[in-house]
Amino acid sequence: MRLKDKVAVVTGAGRGIGRDIALAYAREGAHVVVNDVDPATAAATASEAGGRSRAIVSDMGKSADIHRLIDETVAAFGRVDILVNNAMKIMPGKLEALPEESWDITMNIGLKGAFLASQAAAKHMIAQQSGCIVNIASIAGLHPYNWAGAYSVVKAGLIMLTKLQAMEWGPYNIRANAITPGYIRTPGTEGMYGDPVIYEGRRKGVPMGRVGDGEDIAGPAVFLASDEARYTSGSVLGADGAQAVGYFLSVPGRRFSGGSVE
Repeated sequence: MRLKDKVAVVTGAGRGIGRDIALAYAREGAHVVVNDVDPATAAATASEAGGRSRAIVSDMGKSADIHRLIDETVAAFGRVDILVNNAMKIMPGKLEALPEESWDITMNIGLKGAFLASQAAAKHMIAQQSGCIVNIASIAGLHPYNWAGAYSVVKAGLIMLTKLQAMEWGPYNIRANAITPGYIRTPGTEGMYGDPVIYEGRRKGVPMGRVGDGEDIAGPAVFLASDEARYTSGSVLGADGAQAVGYFLSVPGRRFSGGSVE
């Protein structure tokens, strides 16, 4: 077991990518604190994780809730070894018409919340001289994702926050890394991927020829939290089927066919 007896906090873990990471950590021996704003999904994931795992309901857009999450974790387990900043809420819309409130919701949960959770956890990690932060960013932090409000801005900021954490907290043996998922099919995106036209169009844009799932992100998240990655910090690990480098697949012309390039 690569995470035996480690204490891991996973935000937004009631479903989707967060849930898959929480369950993967539990399988690797971690005691997982499952955070979500929804009590039912948080409890369900914690129950499935088993062991000493527990659910802590809190809103990652609220400072008091974030500090309570970390405080309750330390009170229950005596330490915090791993923090996964995964919670996010997309408020879509065109920039020229996006309400200020929509911008703030996405920013507060996805970026400010990640900063505050990391800061609260880092105080304990600094004291114990060890810790690991895994930030779930996106290829939308590398390339703009239109009509998604503040989403791309948040994910780009999360990538830079990762690098800053690695630099400032490295002397305390705290590692910070980011994962940039590409197209991932989860319960939250099923309304889109359930449309066969959208699914097929997106699948064709991925060099590996498929849309990913939560397990495709959970694997890298386990690696980054484990001792196998003990000298890996400040990195941005793509988990996108080569989507981020597959731009020219969508450009007309130059298709290989019948032994020649068209």
